[in-house]
Amino acid sequence: MNVAITENPTNDYRAAMQQSAVAFLLRHRGEHLTGDDQVLQNCTRFLAQSLEVPAHLVQRIAELAVSEFEGMTTKRLTLLGVHPASGAFRPTLWLLDTQTQQRHQVPARYLPARLQQHPRNTSK
Repeated sequence: MNVAITENPTNDYRAAMQQSAVAFLLRHRGEHLTGDDQVLQNCTRFLAQSLEVPAHLVQRIAELAVSEFEGMTTKRLTLLGVHPASGAFRPTLWLLDTQTQQRHQVPARYLPARLQQHPRNTSK
């Protein structure tokens, strides 16, 4: 399976490492159960040992990669839209957890790039 490159990894170290981690998880997706803590542990180990990512970046990159991986494989998170009370320069998005049917208000900067492509209001 080919992984679409969403950002230019030559200019962004974190994006390159996240894409590598997602590719690793996709290659080994038969070994993991969705929502299992072992997915995060394996991703963290891969980043630290194989790619030699600095310790202060490993956990954050692993969490983003696991989030993107689970979104690609389970479609558990669905973007509902931009929260009406969010600011123009710091958007907050509404996400729906399709398993629990709970809505979560999340700052856009915490989400992987594929979820930050929020729909624009075209009703005008």
